[in-house]
Amino acid sequence: KVMQWQGTDSLASWQSLLIGGLSGGMGPVVNNPLDVVKTRLQKQVVAAGKPAKYTGLAQACVVIAKEEGVLALWKGITPRLMRIMPGQAITFMTYEAVSAQMTQW
Repeated sequence: KVMQWQGTDSLASWQSLLIGGLSGGMGPVVNNPLDVVKTRLQKQVVAAGKPAKYTGLAQACVVIAKEEGVLALWKGITPRLMRIMPGQAITFMTYEAVSAQMTQW
């Protein structure tokens, strides 16, 4: 749709960079709650004779959201996005540029 609106058949490099960065950030944003729960499950210390605080995926999500708020499921997302998004942006922009050059041959 962007290309139709612009009246071109390709995106500008900055547009590919932006789209690559945004799409690269979607995976971590969706996956982060699972990583938080996985880390909490792995790092908990269970004492003999006492029940574990986290017993499973769904239960851990509920406990974390109830005790710390829903946004606690996205703890640590900022450094992750700062690491992943630039690399994905550059990769997508480079792929689009090289692909456009190769189709001209």
